[in-house]
Amino acid sequence: MRVEDDLLWEAADRNGWGLRWLRHVVAAAALAGFGGLLWLGGEPFVSVAAFCGASLHAIWSTAYWLRDRRRLVRVTVVDDGMRRIRLHRANGRTADHDSHMVHTVHITHRGHDYDPDHPSLLGPGAGTATLRLRIAGRQFTSRWAGLNSAELDRVEQSWRTVCPEAAMDGKRIPGKFAGYSY
Repeated sequence: MRVEDDLLWEAADRNGWGLRWLRHVVAAAALAGFGGLLWLGGEPFVSVAAFCGASLHAIWSTAYWLRDRRRLVRVTVVDDGMRRIRLHRANGRTADHDSHMVHTVHITHRGHDYDPDHPSLLGPGAGTATLRLRIAGRQFTSRWAGLNSAELDRVEQSWRTVCPEAAMDGKRIPGKFAGYSY
């Protein structure tokens, strides 16, 4: 996550879901095409299984896409007389909300396994975090962001500064060896 004055949250992957969606559509089409070839080859049981697999894959991909396109990828502060929070979603939409309307800020940090024998892989305290906001009765969830312990403390302090009335709630789930840095 970059350090900026007006930045409260930035996900690691801010791109839309278009390319991933295209890959899933191609995979489902290839599986269905394979089922069609098996059907023509006289293997009805296996071809029906391939068609069912392609259908299940298409249903799962669509459900995931519908859920993911509403996730937050960036949260910034807009201060032009009245302090507001601007929420940027994965589908490209933005919405402004009054910072006093933020009821709960919940950050879940999952520490990665840290192996002291190979410190170049991940440093102490490295992990991924997700953000959940409750604003005026609506719940917003973000995509994951890569944060270490120091960055997580800075992000929590930024949220406390911008939304002092909001309830800050956080959970740190350590990895196998990540407990050394907390």
